Amino acid sequence: MESAVPAASRLVALDAARGLAVLGMIVAHVGVTRDLSWGDPGSWLSIANGRSSILFATLAGISIALMSGRQHPPAGQQLVTVRLRILVRAFVLFALGGLLTALGTDISVILQTYALLFACCLQFLTWTPRRLLLLAAAWAVIAPVVTVWLTHVIPDGCERSAENCSGAQITDLAVFGDYPGVVWMTFALTGLALGRSDLSAVTVRIRMLTAGVPLMLLGYGGGWLASSRGDVNASDWAQLRTAEPHSGTTFEIAGSLGFALTVLAVLLFTADRLRPLLFPIAAVGSVPLTAYAAHIVAIWVLGDSVPESDGNALLVVFLVLTVAAATIWVSTFGRGPLERLVTGISARAVRSN
Repeated sequence: MESAVPAASRLVALDAARGLAVLGMIVAHVGVTRDLSWGDPGSWLSIANGRSSILFATLAGISIALMSGRQHPPAGQQLVTVRLRILVRAFVLFALGGLLTALGTDISVILQTYALLFACCLQFLTWTPRRLLLLAAAWAVIAPVVTVWLTHVIPDGCERSAENCSGAQITDLAVFGDYPGVVWMTFALTGLALGRSDLSAVTVRIRMLTAGVPLMLLGYGGGWLASSRGDVNASDWAQLRTAEPHSGTTFEIAGSLGFALTVLAVLLFTADRLRPLLFPIAAVGSVPLTAYAAHIVAIWVLGDSVPESDGNALLVVFLVLTVAAATIWVSTFGRGPLERLVTGISARAVRSN
């Protein structure tokens, strides 16, 4: 009989992955980074750029699967109820993302795109993992091209000169900015397929690992080779040859999705043995909305002192406080306040339906 990871260990692995994603986004927002070079350890912090948010989006798909029957998709009235619950959750996340965006921190808030992914996945809840993965693979090739084409035919609600495009307009969320929903559906679909699979099975985890490493090599290696042939800034179409963070190209999708699969597989393999070590990180991942929102509010409170800080002393403070606060909160109260709010509103909407 095939060995399996206990249910508690699977949850620790997923929470740890979510915690790494949240901490990685804090690094991207607060840290002082430079271009990644494997020969320069001081540049390794830039691994968090782009990859953390893509890991977060992939976990969004897994969360949708966990909320909708795991390996057993809902049907009939249960499917209607689950869809309503997920849709209400998406509305709440969208509103929360709007509030955080309104603080004016110049951070591209991911929660609105996160909400868009939740809503767009509703029609795929009954699909099998195989169909979901086939669609995700095809979409990884098609979506970047479609996005570039759409940028030429749809007015951009954000200023072209702005460093970040974090407005709440649907066209901006779907096409423009750092988290274009048209492209990011690939990660949510892949996560939904993973959540519909038996993550306790050794074969599933091996497949994740054997797919993740080649995807990283194909994506980042292919992007490096393609970008070395001419100027990638020559046109919007030429930029499809890069694998840079937030470029939204097929190369970036493949490389970063491979990174996400590898991280998840490694954590699933090691969660049982490393549970005490992983607990503080998993604590962050069990209160992701609260931790994510708190760090944006903290950046807003600090104001100009964040981008003007020298070195990464401030980043260390952010990371230590986030991990410590999450560990204490989870050990004492369990779920985070924003997590309780979102769950409570969605549950109440279902009961009143």
